[in-house]
Amino acid sequence: MEKIKYPVYDYIKFIWKKKLLLIGFTILCMVIGAALSYIKPTIYTSTALVFTGNGNNEKLSKPRLITDTYKDELPEDLSGSLDVKIAEPFQITLSLSGSDKKTVESNTKKVAEQYTNDLTNRFNEQLEVQEKYKNALEEKVIKTEEAISQYTQLVQEKSDENKLDHYLEVLINKEEVAEKYRADLEEVEYDLALAETPELMDVTINQSSNNLLRNALLAGAFGFQLMLVLLVLWKYIINARRALSQRQE
Repeated sequence: MEKIKYPVYDYIKFIWKKKLLLIGFTILCMVIGAALSYIKPTIYTSTALVFTGNGNNEKLSKPRLITDTYKDELPEDLSGSLDVKIAEPFQITLSLSGSDKKTVESNTKKVAEQYTNDLTNRFNEQLEVQEKYKNALEEKVIKTEEAISQYTQLVQEKSDENKLDHYLEVLINKEEVAEKYRADLEEVEYDLALAETPELMDVTINQSSNNLLRNALLAGAFGFQLMLVLLVLWKYIINARRALSQRQE
């Protein structure tokens, strides 16, 4: 009668006999993973938070354009790490990463200050234009109101009956124009009242964790699987040699 074989059980039994080797290699890999965590250099990430103000500036409000504009101002080893993100409406973050804490922090502050200054200059230019527009509207309102007063007096006096219709027409037109100027003036005054200057809010720096536990567990899992494969291969070679030997006999 042919003997019944249980290959899976045979492999499990072999692995169980070699369990100390399996466990020992797994622990060794965990130790190596933990050691590598300490060898890996610490990476510092400095982040600047900038309030962009509520001015209209397309070039300095798009992360990609900001990166292209300021990366050339940074050292070569840091320019590639410049990361620009929109944190919230009217808030931009600029981040740099590197192994030297002082260099990372100083360059982050430098590029953030330059960015803030550029925003402020653009904001001031727009503010100046709005102020001039406001002054022009105020003058137009005053002149139009003076004209309304003059034509109102002419209509009341009825000094020239032939021109009365013309005076009334001009008066109505001036009142409509004055109303439009007042509405535009109120709008620009509202915009000026809400105008907020760009400002560098904060610069923070953090260091990367060495991920000791995570690296140790990953290395242990890798070591366990590798040794398991090697043990299965080992057992397969033993079985193959045994089968070959039996055939030769």
